[in-house]
Amino acid sequence: MKPLLVSISVIATVVTLMPEAEAQRCCYGYRVRYYRVHPHYNVVRRAPSPPRWALGLHLTGMSTDQMLDDEAVILGGIGGHLRYRSYRWGAELAIDGVGGEFVDGHVSRVSVPIQASGLLYLVPEGVFNLYLIGGMRVVPTIIRWNYPNLQTDQEFAEFGFHGGIGADLNLGHHFALTADMRFFGVMRADSEPAGSYYA
Repeated sequence: MKPLLVSISVIATVVTLMPEAEAQRCCYGYRVRYYRVHPHYNVVRRAPSPPRWALGLHLTGMSTDQMLDDEAVILGGIGGHLRYRSYRWGAELAIDGVGGEFVDGHVSRVSVPIQASGLLYLVPEGVFNLYLIGGMRVVPTIIRWNYPNLQTDQEFAEFGFHGGIGADLNLGHHFALTADMRFFGVMRADSEPAGSYYA
């Protein structure tokens, strides 16, 4: 009995070390099972993470509640921003230059909003990030009146607050598209230059 067990063990060892074709020729008449283990790879694709510091350009449109001869005052322009971001919070400093002409070119306005904002990311991960934004602003403004009987420039600055909602679309580790909508309010008195302009 012992020699038979030793023989079977030797045959099993030899079959294990032999190639498949050699083992089949060697062990004809025996049932031999072959187990092949194939490696399995899990590929994890991570969404691009936004940069911690970002410097960008943006287009700006600003609408006010003012009317000049039944014409709405809507300003447009371009600006830039510097943004710092952690996982959930962020900060931004933005400067814009916006302007427009009204009343057939008789009134022109140029404003330079300077904004300091804080950001709270509601959706901080993934390709699409949603955030709330709020802060304060200073808006230096120059108004030029060009009428036959009135040609003058009026300068003033307004201080106010703003708040809104925005989103980032992260297209890579170094590039993202950003869009937001901000509602703002300014503080002024009728006795100040800004108050006399809006009166």
